[in-house]
Amino acid sequence: MILVTGGLGMIGAHTARALVDLRQDVLVTAHHRTDVPSFLAGKVTVESLDVTDRDAFLDLGNRHDISDIVHLAGTIPGDDPVRFFRTDTTGLLNALDAARTWGVRRFAVASSLGAYVGRTEARWHEELALPTVELPHPIIAFKKAVEPLTTHSLQGSGVQPVVLRIGSTWGPLMDPESPFNPIPPYVSAVLRGEEPNPLYADDGGDS
Repeated sequence: MILVTGGLGMIGAHTARALVDLRQDVLVTAHHRTDVPSFLAGKVTVESLDVTDRDAFLDLGNRHDISDIVHLAGTIPGDDPVRFFRTDTTGLLNALDAARTWGVRRFAVASSLGAYVGRTEARWHEELALPTVELPHPIIAFKKAVEPLTTHSLQGSGVQPVVLRIGSTWGPLMDPESPFNPIPPYVSAVLRGEEPNPLYADDGGDS
C-alpha cells in the first residue's frame, strides 16, 4: 500500500488518482479537509492525521502495510514564517522517521520547480546545480530545503529518496484562483465574463 500524506489536497488528489489508475492500493491522509473527491470515493483508504503528531503518524504502520510514502502534506504560510517552517519541518521529519521505521521502499517528497530560481537557462533539467539566491516565497524556500533534509535523513536506511520538483498541476483539480499559477485565474475570469489580467511571455513560466 502506498501512503499519500495530504492526499485530499490539490496535488495529493491528483497523485492518488494516478496511483489508483495504476492499480495501486492507496492510503491517503488528511487533516483539515474531509471531503473525498468523487473520483476517489471508494477507491482509496482515508485516515485523518495531523502529520506533526509523531505517535499518530507511526501508528499508521500498525494498521496498514505501507510499502512506499509520498509526502505531500503541507501548510500555507501566515504572518509568522517561523511557525510555518516549524510545522512543515516537523511533518517532514515525522514522515522520514516513519519511512525508516517501517523500512519502506521509496520516500517521495514534494519539492518545487522554484528550486531553480536564479538559473537563466531556457530549459531546466535535473542535472543543473541549484543556485544560492534570494527566494520569492517561504514555500519555495522550504521546498528547496526539503531536498537535502530528505536525502541525508535516508542515507544508509535502504529507503530510496525521490525528490519531486513539482510545477503546475493541470486539470479540473487546479486551484481556480491560484496565486502561483496565472493561467487558472485567467481562465476563471473569462468564465465569469471579466477581463483577465494579461499574460506576457516575458513573465516567465510557460504562459
